[in-house]
Amino acid sequence: MGKLFHSVMTTDRTKFIFQLFKWLRSIEYIWLKSVLTKPSDTPLSSDIDLLVREKDLPALIDFVAQQPLVVACNMKRINEAVYLNLDFHDGSKLKIDLITALVRKQYRYLGNSYMIQNRVWKNDVASSNSKTLLEHALLYNYLNFAGLPEKYLRHFGAMPDNEQSALLMLINGKYGTNFQSLQHMATYSPAARQAIVEHLSLHPENSQKNRTKRTIHFIINTLRSRIRKQGQLNLPRTITFTGVDGAGKTTLLNDLKQVLSEKLQKPVVVLRHRPSLLPILSAYKHGKQAAEAKSAATLPRQGSNSSSFSSLLRFGYYFSDYLLGQIWVWLRYTLPGTTVIYDRYYFDFIVDAKRSNISLSGDLPKRLYRFIAKPDLNIFLFADPDTIRQRKQELSKAEIQLMTSQYQALFMELEEQYNGRYICIENHDRTNTLSTIISHYFNAQKPVNEPISATPAIANRKSSFVNPPIAC
Repeated sequence: MGKLFHSVMTTDRTKFIFQLFKWLRSIEYIWLKSVLTKPSDTPLSSDIDLLVREKDLPALIDFVAQQPLVVACNMKRINEAVYLNLDFHDGSKLKIDLITALVRKQYRYLGNSYMIQNRVWKNDVASSNSKTLLEHALLYNYLNFAGLPEKYLRHFGAMPDNEQSALLMLINGKYGTNFQSLQHMATYSPAARQAIVEHLSLHPENSQKNRTKRTIHFIINTLRSRIRKQGQLNLPRTITFTGVDGAGKTTLLNDLKQVLSEKLQKPVVVLRHRPSLLPILSAYKHGKQAAEAKSAATLPRQGSNSSSFSSLLRFGYYFSDYLLGQIWVWLRYTLPGTTVIYDRYYFDFIVDAKRSNISLSGDLPKRLYRFIAKPDLNIFLFADPDTIRQRKQELSKAEIQLMTSQYQALFMELEEQYNGRYICIENHDRTNTLSTIISHYFNAQKPVNEPISATPAIANRKSSFVNPPIAC
């Protein structure tokens, strides 16, 4: 027992890790992807990954839940992994990934029996030997379109040259790769990934049918997880900013993004005007980069298009981008949990289509809005016309007043029609405006269930995988 750790246990986190690995001796397991010799040396920012058997999961989770050091334990399961987030009495935290099969990008690799057969014991801890450690690290990262991380290069680089050569020959021979050295694995190679995928595809468990099933299961389980997570605190995941040029829209948008990403630790992406699954029309003539550069250098509302037919075609093209792109945005960002902020949105086609060089009445775009995804929170920023004119000169005072009233009327109409959050905010002080926006952000939540509280009762709660995520 004393071999497990030689460092002084100063936190509940370290004490728990000691107890965990002591308990793990009773089952078959492997401490994955670690170049350390002692679990107590695991950095605060790192998880502990364990390969375990499916049948041992209930007992392992019950052990975790019954530990008096643990004040809160939240769990979710997605396919072959159970993720535990632990809080301890002294404020320390630990994440544990319990993995029952190694799967990445729908490819199964390095079977459990193979991993168990090649494990080694160091300081009473079961770890991967050098061969499977390198295989696992390489396959995991290359299937993720990434090179081998630096910590593995340092670890294997400290080995004698003959051992490095043996590992290199093993990888190249088994997977058909052509690495010249272990250091070359740090730079991602599409050719090497293709060779690895071709090798893995030879196994029946990675047939097209099985990979498709894994993809479907992953999407379903991820969706379930997001729905249940949002059931506790349903904050807006899609936010739009609209405003006349010069109203301070972009500045406040960036302020909100900073608050969400840095203060609330939420992943955020900003999309300009539309999903942009389809390129801007001029890209077909000038190329994507040249067209985007030209568009950025051109003032808005300077297009000369006055043809109704041409405008209808242009609008149809961009409408298609919203129609198809909203599915892509949902899959790419919303479903995985990223907050999407639009710098302008579909509403410009209704009030200010001239920005997109379209000469159409707003009636058609307004009627077709029913088919467009309705964001959770829509913000229209307006300001005093004289203030706007000091910042930007594109519009006259009369035009600013007219468009402001049209946007306000539109937002009132949409809020009543779709029972959504369409908020008009006057921006005359940046700090106060940001505070108002944040207030609307939290007021837009829809609490369905009470948040799970950490109480001593967790020690008596039975484990369950039926409805993830749950409290342990």
